[in-house]
Amino acid sequence: MKLSFFGDTVLDKAYKIDFEIDKFVFNLESPLSCEGTPALHKVNICQDSSYIAETFKSIPLAVSLANNHIMDFGEEAFAKTKASLEIQSIPFFGAGLKGENFNNPSIIKFAGKKIGLFGYSCASTHPVFGDDNSNGSAILALESMILDIELLKLEVDFIVVQPHWGVQEIPFPRFSDREIAHSLIDAGADIIIGHHAHVIQSHEIYKDKHIFYGLGNFIFSDLDIPTRHDGEKFTARRIKKQEIEHRRSMVVTLDKNFEVDFFTVVLEDGVVSRSDFTIPKWLPNSRENFQKKLSFHNKKAMFRRFIRNPKLPNMGHLKSLINK
Repeated sequence: MKLSFFGDTVLDKAYKIDFEIDKFVFNLESPLSCEGTPALHKVNICQDSSYIAETFKSIPLAVSLANNHIMDFGEEAFAKTKASLEIQSIPFFGAGLKGENFNNPSIIKFAGKKIGLFGYSCASTHPVFGDDNSNGSAILALESMILDIELLKLEVDFIVVQPHWGVQEIPFPRFSDREIAHSLIDAGADIIIGHHAHVIQSHEIYKDKHIFYGLGNFIFSDLDIPTRHDGEKFTARRIKKQEIEHRRSMVVTLDKNFEVDFFTVVLEDGVVSRSDFTIPKWLPNSRENFQKKLSFHNKKAMFRRFIRNPKLPNMGHLKSLINK
């Protein structure tokens, strides 16, 4: 038996998974309700709770709510999400009230052992953070994360930290993310499993512990939704067809002895199946090194988008290309 970890998941229908799943955890990238007050001036995402069981043919051991979309339809949708998960007996972690420590950790049992799950969102992902009176994501703050780990590590057999971080569309971590990940391992975390970039990011082993900076999208539907709510109405529409890099992801697995493995999958025509491809290897060794690589990557990405969808660049595109 194995415990699998999946990346960002947004289901607009039931999908098929064409490989064996035992137990699993994933990042629930949106509320399970579209009823509520839309967050202002952003892309607002939601999904129906019924698609989880229809897609996975079972329920997860837990889901992470630590992300920048879980509050996209406010407190009402968050309450309905919690209620739906509780009705299905699905534990959750990484978002809630400060007094509840944002539902961190969730302690699950696997192979007769206890696993502690923590979720946090980086401020750079622009989430809604929780406080004493309002629900929201737990903030990715190193000092409090280390305290969480230290308070738990004698009570469980294995600690998983799932940060929602990184730069979208970028297949490598920030140097600061590496520093944080190493500090969390030093504090007692056994594995780091990140998400948010919507593409696969690099993987490394530090002090014999695995760090997966970004699993990529496990299942993230194409988008054709109203967006940019101004307090009265939606003012724009977001249309996005997920390219191949947005449909590839890593699946991380633990066996009963907590041995770590992973494999790669791809979503094609509504089916997620195993697919062998090379994952990113590059890792920054300084902030300057990261910025230089980021600039080069962004220029390549602009050319790639132009090749996929040729059209005359506007002045903003030209300035962006020159300044990167």
